[in-house]
Amino acid sequence: MRAHKNESADFVAAEQGFRQLAEAIGAVLKMTDAEDGRTLYISPAFREIWGRGCDDVYDSTRAWFDAIHPEDRDRMLEAGLGIHKHGGYDEEYRIIRPDNTMRWIRERAFGVRNKSGKLWRIASVAEDITRHKLVEKEVIENNDRERSQLGRDLHDGICQQLVGIAFATDLLRRDLISSSPGEAVRAAKITGLLDQAITQARNLSDALCPVNLTGDGLAMALRALAGETNKSSKVVCGADCSEKVFIHDHAIAMHLYRIAQEAVQNALKYGNPTQVLIRLSQDGDTIYLSVTDNGRGADEEGQRNFGIGLSIIKFRAQMAGGQLKLELNDAGKTVITCTFQQNAAQERKTDTDFLFLDAKAPTVA
Repeated sequence: MRAHKNESADFVAAEQGFRQLAEAIGAVLKMTDAEDGRTLYISPAFREIWGRGCDDVYDSTRAWFDAIHPEDRDRMLEAGLGIHKHGGYDEEYRIIRPDNTMRWIRERAFGVRNKSGKLWRIASVAEDITRHKLVEKEVIENNDRERSQLGRDLHDGICQQLVGIAFATDLLRRDLISSSPGEAVRAAKITGLLDQAITQARNLSDALCPVNLTGDGLAMALRALAGETNKSSKVVCGADCSEKVFIHDHAIAMHLYRIAQEAVQNALKYGNPTQVLIRLSQDGDTIYLSVTDNGRGADEEGQRNFGIGLSIIKFRAQMAGGQLKLELNDAGKTVITCTFQQNAAQERKTDTDFLFLDAKAPTVA
């Protein structure tokens, strides 16, 4: 461990304990100088997970940063600069190894202050979560398949049966008009109830298995989502969705639809809002999807409970090659925004598939 001569013996002893702990676990532990960013210590697990030598990080303050996937660098730079203000961070990002395979990393960092209160060291723990991401991907894909199958079964099975029953009931009504007008009225009411059930079943089928999402279909599906939310809850849900938004890839369109669907349900469950707005727009090749609600914002600790839904939204955004942002705007409303660059869709899709070719993380002794 490299240490300045004027550091107290207590701090030196603490760093030695940090090193002993680091060498005993499989995660990467790193200690940097808060003033100049120099790496003071990095554990041996770095070689196994990053596929690079520890000396690379000791010799250059940029070595760690340069290994981060280009799409995640700005976010991680912002997180690092925010340690002085927030005291630490907990982030997930991708790294590119020298063999061009990618790994998912979860890094938790926190600042260490000296006796005078000055930020003195930055300690971080980084672990390989690639296997966890693979499981998430499989769970979401299985969930999508099951939803789609259920939606098709609902449309092709129950909906068609209800239509047949409604048709037969209407024929019965016509037969009863002359012989039993009262019974004909009751038959008409049954037909009306069946029509309502057919509409509800079709709407549920569309929510489970939306079709024709490519092209301008996503905008129509999001407007339908807003309409159904209005009917099924006391919340006023609007949709400002431009039909000029044109998405080429059905899988990406499906992820964006599910993000909006999850964000709306999340707001209803945890935010208790009276208004929700879904927006879909496009500027050049950049597509913006946002869900805004006026429900409960942050609590006294600056947090809002989003449940597991936020993790699902984040992972779907990553799978679609998008960037996710969660914020409270000036009006105190919660805004979840996904920004997606369509021109890089194929490249990102390839990256995502390639990631899981290297899903077996090495065992670190």
